Amino acid sequence: MKHITPALWPANSPDLNPVYQIWGKLQERVYCSQIRNVDQLKLLLIEEWEHFHQVVIDKAVRQWLPRLRACVRLRAHGGHFEHRL
Repeated sequence: MKHITPALWPANSPDLNPVYQIWGKLQERVYCSQIRNVDQLKLLLIEEWEHFHQVVIDKAVRQWLPRLRACVRLRAHGGHFEHRL
């Protein structure tokens, strides 16, 4: 598999960035608790990350290439990317 250099990455595209999916899942888990301060937030993030399933990360990474291909096809033919996922 060929990799795309950072210079060619789409700017701030949550549809094409697996980290957004992973962060969303982590955020859901952390925000179930009432957070009193930044230190508690840090602890909750670390705690939840330790229990985070690798399957979720693997799935987000596997979806990246099909999403990128869909984006390239739609850009060539016109259309809105987010409606095609």
